[in-house]
Amino acid sequence: MVQRQKTLATFGAGPFATGDSSGGRFGHYTFDDAPQLLGILLAEFHNTLGAIIKHSVPKENNKVEATFHFTKGLIIPKPSMFRNSFSLTIKSLRCKVLMFPVGIDHKSYERGRFTFDMAFIVDMTSSAETMYEPIVQKCAEYLIELEMEYKFLTNPKYKDQVLDVMERMFNDLSNKGESVIEVSLEDEKIVTLYFKLCPLYRGCEPPEIDYHMVPMFIREVTLTDHLIEKMDVLSQKIIPQIDGINTVREIAIILELDPSLVARCVRNLHFYECVSLVPMFLYYNTYVATERVHDFYKNQTEINDCLEFVKIQTEIGADGSEIPTRTPEFSDVFRLYLSMKVCGNNLAEWADLEKPRSMGIDEQRLVQFGMHHQFLRKLSKYPICVANPGNNTLLKRCNGKTSIDELSLQHNVDPEQLCSLLEETGKFEFVMK
Repeated sequence: MVQRQKTLATFGAGPFATGDSSGGRFGHYTFDDAPQLLGILLAEFHNTLGAIIKHSVPKENNKVEATFHFTKGLIIPKPSMFRNSFSLTIKSLRCKVLMFPVGIDHKSYERGRFTFDMAFIVDMTSSAETMYEPIVQKCAEYLIELEMEYKFLTNPKYKDQVLDVMERMFNDLSNKGESVIEVSLEDEKIVTLYFKLCPLYRGCEPPEIDYHMVPMFIREVTLTDHLIEKMDVLSQKIIPQIDGINTVREIAIILELDPSLVARCVRNLHFYECVSLVPMFLYYNTYVATERVHDFYKNQTEINDCLEFVKIQTEIGADGSEIPTRTPEFSDVFRLYLSMKVCGNNLAEWADLEKPRSMGIDEQRLVQFGMHHQFLRKLSKYPICVANPGNNTLLKRCNGKTSIDELSLQHNVDPEQLCSLLEETGKFEFVMK
């Protein structure tokens, strides 16, 4: 297996803790046609008045209340329709109502049943309203548990909290596309509710994953037993192997799995912005700065995050004790990024020339930060066989379309060694792109 120096697997500061802070609602997956959330209403069946609106947000929104008169029959339907998703388009109000009615049977209720529905009203000018459907269902499931255990919806003492949850959810989903809400219950118990809009439910496919890419976490992840228990069997095996070093193919080899299964798991983690995908870190690699490095110069938040992240994390003194490390100067960091724009050397040659560690800068972390924020990109070397390949599989693959990195993984050879072997034959030309 290709040997590489160990590098950091999990980013833990600034934008690395929550994904790219500058990428909009969905990080790298930004959609201009994400539907506008117009309101949320909680309806329930009153024993004497029938179907009523218990709460609605935003307050005093006539459109939200008007939708109720069109949807009474579906919001509080017959028992045979409980726990099913429904939607109703109201053209006169230019909106669509998404519903998931619930009936809870228990002798503690006056008629032996409590019926409710937390409905979402979204703008109908977008065709992507279905991305809210999983949240409507998830919200119902949360409320079922809270009602069954704590009477969260029917106990008057929680009335203000129910409204607060709705307001928080409406504002967060409208502005950020996700919401994390803490609910305080009896005995000082706190339950956390998690909601996130996901483009996947709009029929948008996650990007394909190359087997030679390296996944690394961009959120703080502590793999507790409780968290692992919630994963499917495949994820339980794969996720602990994501260390910022192993490629998708190498994880598959370690676990004796088909690489396509590992790629599928990593693909989903990448799409949900849990991991970033970067090329293998090798001192043999060549990195070049992109035009986005100039945007970095103007972003003070990113500058602060970068300086904290790229500094050498620990230094050991002569007595074996750790010495506090200094924060590098931004002028040095920025100059190092710019030097990659014209350098053309591989990273080992560049490090010998620029000596970043003398400035208190870890070149591995500098590359990781740059690759994640797209200040840097990796140049790959593509061999082209100029001789007749005959029936040789390797020579046929050397057609200018397969990189040295991919070939090295397929044949379990160090990429630098493979490149040297190909150069020595005199039968290859190389293109960097």
